[in-house]
Amino acid sequence: MSWSAFSAVVIWGISFIATKFALREIHPLTLLTLRFGIGFLLLLLVQLLLERDFLKIFSRRDWGMIFFLGLVGIALHTLLQAYGLLYTTAINTGWIVAIYPIFIVLTARLFLAEPITPRKVLGILLGFMGVAFIISKGKFSLSMFRLASTFGDLLILSSAVTWTAFTVGGRGFLSRFPPLTVIMPVMGAGCLGTLPFSLFEGDWSYLGHLSVTAWGSLLFLGIFCSGLAYLLWYAALRKKDSSTVGMYLYVEPLATLMGASLLLGEEIRVVTLVGGSITLLGVYLATRKA
Repeated sequence: MSWSAFSAVVIWGISFIATKFALREIHPLTLLTLRFGIGFLLLLLVQLLLERDFLKIFSRRDWGMIFFLGLVGIALHTLLQAYGLLYTTAINTGWIVAIYPIFIVLTARLFLAEPITPRKVLGILLGFMGVAFIISKGKFSLSMFRLASTFGDLLILSSAVTWTAFTVGGRGFLSRFPPLTVIMPVMGAGCLGTLPFSLFEGDWSYLGHLSVTAWGSLLFLGIFCSGLAYLLWYAALRKKDSSTVGMYLYVEPLATLMGASLLLGEEIRVVTLVGGSITLLGVYLATRKA
């Protein structure tokens, strides 16, 4: 068992809970700018301890890709999630993000011409069916689109597009460099992407009046979710192959489920568990290698 991968996934699962706590007192744009800034500084410190001349390996074209990945896969991606969490629950979010691999499978088929088997088709259909159960709460009618929670769920689902663009679009680029060396400037680009908007739209005046819970959530998101979790994840990838480590991602919605129930008091609905189980089954069928 890879405790590094397990710990990273649990931290990411709890990140939705910490975000819910922080959003009670911090504007989403302000929260994300501080989170990425803290994560970037932590990763930068570790990188400097390992190698000081790492920036020389990037060309001008590489920096263009770094800013693209930072803006799309870090800034816009987490911004959609943060605003989604204003309207929906952490439990729903944890289950919905589990469908990300299915979007990657579809994109790889459309743009990379990767083959798609009947088993993958079944998995894709089951994955979307599970998410539909979660969003509709088992009641398929037009009235569900008038619910605030549905709007939040759809924002979370739309973040799958940005994550897919980050994963598939940056696949070749990211594989050319050591993981820590490239994810650190990408995190910095994400911070720069949200900074100007947070200065105009965010509210920094409340930082001096935040509660201990809000500060704790912010520091957890920055130090653990945007910093330590990446170090743990890539440490696991150095010891095991990606398919083995990737299996630990199935733990993420379960970590969110238990944490949201205990810490936020969110209700665990049977229909959500059914929808989540169908989603995970679909993801497994769509991504499992023969």
